[in-house]
Formats: sequence, structure tokens, C-alpha cells
Amino acid sequence: MAGRTSRLTAVAPVVALAFALTAVGCSGGTTDPASEDGGPRRVGVLAPAAAEMLDALGLDDRVVGVGEFGPWPAPLRALPTIGGYDTPNAERVLELRCDAVITTRSEAALDAHRRLEALGVRVVALDTATFDGVFDALAEIGRLFDRGNRADELAARMRRELDDLAARAASAEPRRVLVVVGRDPLYVAGPGSYLDELVRRAGGINVAGDPGSPYRRISVEAILERAPEVIVDTSDNTPGAVFGRRPGRWARWDTLPAVAEDRVYHVHPGRLAIPGIRLPEMAQLMGRLIHPEIFGAPTDAALGPP
Repeated sequence: MAGRTSRLTAVAPVVALAFALTAVGCSGGTTDPASEDGGPRRVGVLAPAAAEMLDALGLDDRVVGVGEFGPWPAPLRALPTIGGYDTPNAERVLELRCDAVITTRSEAALDAHRRLEALGVRVVALDTATFDGVFDALAEIGRLFDRGNRADELAARMRRELDDLAARAASAEPRRVLVVVGRDPLYVAGPGSYLDELVRRAGGINVAGDPGSPYRRISVEAILERAPEVIVDTSDNTPGAVFGRRPGRWARWDTLPAVAEDRVYHVHPGRLAIPGIRLPEMAQLMGRLIHPEIFGAPTDAALGPP
């Protein structure tokens, strides 16, 4: 009972805000009705992957606000921001009259999601961290907006392209690959992540693929022991970051096969860190990094900001 009371107390100020904004908005009419296609009419999107799915399904006109962290499809880049993944701005969401917010699943954001739902805003939290989750998310968005057939067609095309790439890589000797997603401390893509699946389809073996969480912390000692032949480092998108084929900070460990064989790639996270409709494109890039003799070597420009 105490937990329930504290939750209601936390929601109370936002509910008061909702009444205030409703009063202000009465003279301007009510929320737009659902379109003939069905589904939410005014949508806030916090997840770039979801935004790209909406764009591909022809639903750009439904989006009225985006999150603080992109990149976003071109038609959405100038829209107002509505906060971060774990900190959606309830006031801004209400000002924009959003009837739904589409985001990614996050334990840290559960309280914020409950506040929005208490205000009558539907929260659609998608799981795009895994390969299968991407396709489930696309299907869910298709159902939500009555675009199921188009979503199915898009998913089928994506799977064909991914299967074709895997077939091309099947004849190559697999290379040991490490995909770095965070630094200080080091985090890497593990089993079950969509990046793990992309590595496999592109003819690689994930050296962090032993059982465990999809994303995990790892020590330099463990990396040295596992001796990756290719390092794909997506951990830096700070101003001035340099992308391309170069050892960078990995140069100090020159006994690593990836360093000795000049197969360390610094890749802007926007190229590989938005799991959605660009999975085939990401798999193609992964193929270029792991087996350039089959797929062609990537240019430095292709590894920089999208």
C-alpha cells in the first residue's frame, strides 16, 4: 500500500499539469481524431529505430515530436524534442497533444512511462536490442497503425537481403570479431544482440559470444586472450572523433591480430547502433569490415557520421 501511495504522489503534480494544459487548449479544439488508417494520430518518438520504421511505412505525418538523441529521418529532424529515453518530458508531450509515445524498453524509464500513461498517453515500448526483437517491433508498429501488410512486406524484403548476404559470406573462413559499444569501462556486443547476429551473417565469430547478456562488460585481459582478428569499435561519437580504418587506442596492444593485421575499424555509432529497417545495410557494412575480399573494403567516409 505504501508503494502505491508513493506512486500516486509522484503522479499528482503531472496530473495537475495535465488539467492546466487542457484548460489552455480548450479554445484551440481537441486532439485530432484517428485517421482512416487507424492508430495514434499525434505521436512522439524517442527511439530512432522506431522513427525509421514509421518513415518506411509512410507515417511521417503522424510524428509531432522526437527525442533528444538521433539521428532522425530527414522529415523529422526539425520537430520539437520531447526528452530522452529515460526522461520523457511530460509537459512537452502534453503541449504537443501526443496520444502515443513510441520508445525502447527500459527499466530505468518505467516510472516515467507510468506517469505518461496516467495522463492518458499510450506508451509503446519496443524491444530492438535483439535481432528477432527488431522484426517483432516492426510488426507491432504495423499492427498499431493498421499497416500490417506493408510491415510484413518490408520485413520479408529485409530477411531476403540478410539471407543473400549470409550466403555470400558462407564460403569464407570465419574471422574472430569483437564489437565494442562502450568504453571506460569497455562494453561489447554479446550473444542475442542484433550485432552478434550481424557478425554471424557476415562471416564472423563473435569472441564475446559465450552465454550471457546481449551487452556485457569485458576486460582488456579477456580481449587479449580471445585474440580478435577484427575489432569494430563504435564507442566514440564525441566532437572531433576520428573514424575509419586505424588502430587508434588499440595500437598499444600490438600483439592483437586485429592490430597486427590492420583490421581495427572505428565506426560512428549511427552506422551500426540503430537496429531497425537498416539491418541489411548494417549487415553489408559488417561484411565489408570482416571480409573486404568478398564485399569490398569500406571507405573512411562510410564509417563516419551518416
